[in-house]
Amino acid sequence: MRCLLDPRRQPPQCVEATEACDGAVSETCSSLGYAGGRTACSDTCSIDVRDCDSCLGAPNQLACARPRVDGYNVSDIAMASDEQGLAAAWLSFDDKVRFARFSTSLELERQWDCVDARSALRVALAPSPGGFIMAVGGAGDDPELWLYRLDPDGDEIAVRLIKNAAYPVLAARPGAPPLLVYASTDVAWAPAKIVAELLDEDGEATWQATVADTAHGETAAAAFADPGFVVSTGVITDDGEDAGATVLVPIDASGEVGPARELAGIRDVALAPAGAGRVGGVWLDGERFEVGWLDGQAALAGDPVTIATRDPVKATQEHAITVSNGRAIVALVEEEATQVSLFHVDADGSLAVPRYAFAREPAGLSWLAAAPADDGAALVWTTYAEPASSRFVLGRARR
Repeated sequence: MRCLLDPRRQPPQCVEATEACDGAVSETCSSLGYAGGRTACSDTCSIDVRDCDSCLGAPNQLACARPRVDGYNVSDIAMASDEQGLAAAWLSFDDKVRFARFSTSLELERQWDCVDARSALRVALAPSPGGFIMAVGGAGDDPELWLYRLDPDGDEIAVRLIKNAAYPVLAARPGAPPLLVYASTDVAWAPAKIVAELLDEDGEATWQATVADTAHGETAAAAFADPGFVVSTGVITDDGEDAGATVLVPIDASGEVGPARELAGIRDVALAPAGAGRVGGVWLDGERFEVGWLDGQAALAGDPVTIATRDPVKATQEHAITVSNGRAIVALVEEEATQVSLFHVDADGSLAVPRYAFAREPAGLSWLAAAPADDGAALVWTTYAEPASSRFVLGRARR
């Protein structure tokens, strides 16, 4: 992987039939549905909304920023934090992996454009001693998973190739290398064996364990449950069909896999470490989104709490979770993919802060990710837009 600092592409020439503006812009940010800001006419004669405000100034909002990084046609995004600040990695339309560092106040500090994404489907990012681990999983037949060791600025230190592997997930550990989970398969979209590896500081496996013999790799999630881990993945039947259920699997610190626990009707699981050997999770249970807490054996600790109903218009809804001092902060894309709503849920299932709208994106959100940040959460999202006005937005919420 060779990285180039912030390259620029020549924009396509606009034609009269597609012009939305010609120097002057009649639409304002407010008339387009944003909270405020200023529109402009882009080089392609479309309305540039990159300086429109989408964050709504909620009481728990700490910061919001729109760094000028390329978020057009993103196919996946990941976020991580370390003692120096925040980092994001994402897959872009031109088959590249992009990486950026941000301060805790959301200022863009460094951006890299890492060439050759190798037809990637997923990117994962986690802090590791001396920098970060970034995993990029491929598509199609004989997929390849590339595991990059990065220094704190995002520069490549070393790379490792895992063949016939796709859909990587990284579970961060405080002050230690992460757990890597991936689908071991000859075809990325096919049913796969789910494998977990505990990485060392060089990105090599200290042990390897099979979590599930046959499962959906694209549905996997994992989180640290000190001193072990909890991994989830979607269940499939013997004939390869979706069983409409999720299995939760504990793994101890030595790689010993515990008994799987099946949750019928559960899909789209996201997990986050919660401290004290616990994991917080958000998932879709039929027509409702729930937040629940798991112990180190992947057993539910109390009853899950319903936070929202599923949007009937959307087949999937982006969601993410972080846990700060025992309180889950859940971000859910709602209102036909135009709003980021936040929910603050305590371990006893109570809503510590009533549901509120954090941001509104009238053009629609495409991807969402979150990471812990001081006493709260950091969020990043991208939007559906043409190249000259694609939006890459960061937000921070207090606990």
